[in-house]
Amino acid sequence: MAIIIGLINIALLYRRITHIGKITISLWAGTLLTTGAVILTGAMHFDSKVAFDFPSGAFNFSTGFLFGLGAAARIGVYDYLGYYDICYIGDEVKNPGRTIPRSVIISVVAVAVIYIAINFSIIGIVPWREFVPAERNQAAQFIVSLMMEKIYGSNVATILTVMILWTAFGSCFALLLGYSRIPFAAARDGYFFKVFSRLHPRHNFPYVSLLAIGVIAIICSFFSLGVVIDVLIATRIIVQFIGQIFAVALLRKNAPNMERPYRIWLYPLPSLVALVGWLFIYLTLDLPVIKFSLVALALGVGSFLVWSRSASKWPFKAPAPIPNR
Repeated sequence: MAIIIGLINIALLYRRITHIGKITISLWAGTLLTTGAVILTGAMHFDSKVAFDFPSGAFNFSTGFLFGLGAAARIGVYDYLGYYDICYIGDEVKNPGRTIPRSVIISVVAVAVIYIAINFSIIGIVPWREFVPAERNQAAQFIVSLMMEKIYGSNVATILTVMILWTAFGSCFALLLGYSRIPFAAARDGYFFKVFSRLHPRHNFPYVSLLAIGVIAIICSFFSLGVVIDVLIATRIIVQFIGQIFAVALLRKNAPNMERPYRIWLYPLPSLVALVGWLFIYLTLDLPVIKFSLVALALGVGSFLVWSRSASKWPFKAPAPIPNR
């Protein structure tokens, strides 16, 4: 089933970006309908006694509390990850300097509201004791369907289950669209294998990159979701998120007069807050996952240095000056 769904995703993305936009809107509409049904049900049947049934010692500060907060934050970060997908297709959208920041801000705010509303809708109807701990309780695997079954019965729960699968498929579709552009962009700029820079001769999309990322995604679907999330977040934090914080500082230092379509308000405070937050989430990961991410980082740096030396690029050759305007 994972292979079939992966192949369907690849087939739907194997087309011009304008056609993909229409498919994306259709999947997005189904997602909004699903989330709207859950939130509306939660609002109509919300029970504060069920929602705020805290166990004894729930707010006692401890090491376990910190690690639990870190684990919950990892799931939250994973759920939010699509908010900056538009950055990967910046050269395929109109007026990116205006569209990208607006899209990111609107996505973060909208997802935050939806995320909070859905969680309160669930815990206001289904007692948390019925699905915690998740690893030993099968009900945790289909908690929204259980919620709808409590209110409307099994038939409606079945329909909503299909809608949830539609939403999950839409998430995979959007993520594969975004990530398939990363190897292409790197290859086009000369930082990855040249074959990934190829565009489809008729529809002008990076088909080699799409096929490669699609196959990798299908392979990853055979691993535990929890393991995939932890490894994904760990490598993303140490390679991308923290790396970007230092990259922004270096860019501002080396090219202070460079033309920018948008700026960081209250700089460097947002960067420092982000750095502390990412380090907290990273350090609350399991030690094997941290070791894996460090090994991946070391292999990546080593591979980059080998490639840079063979291509006579930075740091073995001075980079071209960044233009100031």
